Amino acid sequence: MEEKILNVAIVGGGPGCKAIMDMIFTEKLSQLRMKLIGVACTNPEAVGYRYSREKGIYTTGDYRDLYKFKDLNLIIELTGRDEVANEISRTRPEHVRLMDHVGARLFWDVFKIEEKRVVEREHAAEAIRESESKSRLILQTMPSGLFTVGLNRKITSWNKGAEDITGLKAEQVIGKDCLEALDCDAYKEGCALFDDKVDKPIYGKECTLYVDGRKITISKNADTLNDWEGNTISGLESFVDITERKRAEEALVQAKEDWENTFDAISDMVMLLDNDHRIIRVNRTTAKALNVTKESLVGKTCYGAMHSQRHPIRQCPLALTVKTLKPQTKEITEPKLGGTFLCSTSPLLDRDGKLVGYTLSLKDITESKHLEAQLHQAQKLEAIGTLAGGMAHDFNNLLMGVQGNVSLMLMDIDSTHPYYERLKKIEKQVQSGARLTTHLLGYARKGRYEVKSVDLNQLVEEICETFGRTRKEITIRRELAEDLFPIEADPGQTEQVLLNLYVNAADAMPDGGNLILKTMNTTHDHMKGKLYDPKPGKYVLLTVTDTGVGMDKETMERVFDPFFTTKEMGRGTGLGLASAYGIIKSHGGYIDVDSKKGQGTAFSVYLPVSEKKLGKAVEATEQFIKGTGTVLLVDDEEVILEVGQELLEALGYRVLTAKDGKETIEVYRKNQHDIDFVLLDMIMPDIGGGETYDKMKEINPDVKALLSSGYSIDGQATEILERGCDGFIQKPFTMEELSQSIKEVLGKE
Repeated sequence: MEEKILNVAIVGGGPGCKAIMDMIFTEKLSQLRMKLIGVACTNPEAVGYRYSREKGIYTTGDYRDLYKFKDLNLIIELTGRDEVANEISRTRPEHVRLMDHVGARLFWDVFKIEEKRVVEREHAAEAIRESESKSRLILQTMPSGLFTVGLNRKITSWNKGAEDITGLKAEQVIGKDCLEALDCDAYKEGCALFDDKVDKPIYGKECTLYVDGRKITISKNADTLNDWEGNTISGLESFVDITERKRAEEALVQAKEDWENTFDAISDMVMLLDNDHRIIRVNRTTAKALNVTKESLVGKTCYGAMHSQRHPIRQCPLALTVKTLKPQTKEITEPKLGGTFLCSTSPLLDRDGKLVGYTLSLKDITESKHLEAQLHQAQKLEAIGTLAGGMAHDFNNLLMGVQGNVSLMLMDIDSTHPYYERLKKIEKQVQSGARLTTHLLGYARKGRYEVKSVDLNQLVEEICETFGRTRKEITIRRELAEDLFPIEADPGQTEQVLLNLYVNAADAMPDGGNLILKTMNTTHDHMKGKLYDPKPGKYVLLTVTDTGVGMDKETMERVFDPFFTTKEMGRGTGLGLASAYGIIKSHGGYIDVDSKKGQGTAFSVYLPVSEKKLGKAVEATEQFIKGTGTVLLVDDEEVILEVGQELLEALGYRVLTAKDGKETIEVYRKNQHDIDFVLLDMIMPDIGGGETYDKMKEINPDVKALLSSGYSIDGQATEILERGCDGFIQKPFTMEELSQSIKEVLGKE
């Protein structure tokens, strides 16, 4: 039968009220099955009164209000006042019992004593449970694997650590022979645990477990468990997984080997020094450079090993690093090694920033210094070339003044005049000077030359004839195709390529030999298997073959590199074949080399076929052609402007002049309908000839212009010609050449 609940009300809302409420709510009085149904207190701020309201218990200021609860069984009076207790006793309903404050105190004391005993019993039981739990927990939560075996070698316990390490559950191994349950190389010769010949305990024995194809390296401890009489009753083994540790150790060894290999693979000489500048370690490059073993250098001072000195040499930056504790680099010469080196030193610091030594490295820059000297020489030649080009330009302008006046004087006299021959000689000297400036401009390499339809066979023959006179010990054979297509090329640059190839062949045959020159027509289909992908179309192939010393593969791979030469110092710049390569490429062509050591060399040059017909040579005529119309003459040189105007007027033209680009544009804008063509100088201050031409073309898209310059046709002039300009004439020019050029310009549709 279910026990009846005791409904209780409390009179008095002080701390005692709250304490009893806490016991009821926390079920500390659960054995009395009490239920609090009301609290009466005259002080609504009392702690118990407030607490009861928070808990949702009925509260009142008059205890008599509690009598309305028909199921009320007990009133606990906690005010401590006898008159209150007496009044409640007098007025309470007959079925309601009263526990006054004295009884409540006694009830509280008895409850606390019993509660203490209960707590003590619970603590004792908990201690026992905790001890057992700790033992089990220690066994189960040990990261180490732990298991016990009986004298029959059967496993009797297997903790979670063993499960985690091996992946074997307890039910898989308990009750099984350890030799059968565990595939361990330590058990190959039986279980040492119960072998009297094996000293025990066993500590730190490394062995390998094999579980489901996995290989687990463990370190195990083992010992026997004995009874109080010393008899062995079982065995205990513990083990830890050291697989990762072994891998880390192996990785550390590998890392050390990798570091050693990397250190030895450094192409620079590297040394690690202690604080006394003694060598701790060197790389293979250092030992090889000094022709000793690495071990023999350890313990020696760096300056002793390198220079056989007792003190650091003055050039070495190590002294400055010692003083500043900062990296230093300095270029030094090493007579013992025979070269120039970049010496770098740095301090070596430990984790705490304490100096523990130094590093010293030597980078061989002998070759780069040599290349630097070659580059300096090339830059110097470039500067000389620029100067030569400027001189040639100015000299051509001077010659133009002379030639123009000579042409004007020759117009007024015939061959019977006493000054006629002298004027013709002056004209020849002007032409000789012009040829000289042509060489200067060629040396200066002032951009691209004039590209036109060229007969390659003719160029080969002409250069052969000149070259053959100087190298009579070489036999030249020609195999030139009669039906060879013309090529689109600049004759001067093509001649330079031919000459460079001839000279290279001759240098490969110091004692004489054969030079075979062959030309033929081909197409891109016959150029397969090359390192390049040729553009589709027709090509002319020139092969230059010699019977010289040949080249090895390494030399052949670098033969077109700038500054690369196999000749001794002072005999070659290493630019000949490099410039040939650049010229061929700029012409849209390709160049190959094939050679073997001792078997000669063959260069193959492919040049695109010209779409234009090969122009026929026109015999020069001393007759000038007169004309009519208006010419705008543009030049910033006063003397050329004057003589040019006179030449043009003598040819029958009306002449307008302009000294610069700005004036040219203004004059042309005002007189565009009257001007038949413009004789335009290329090099002018502020606005050059190219921009001036573009401005005039904006004014009149059909403007006719003849470019004139003391330079040969450079890149800018070629670009302007490609944009539609009608022609080019190089200073100095004769009246006949000028009249012929004007005729060609005006004759264009």
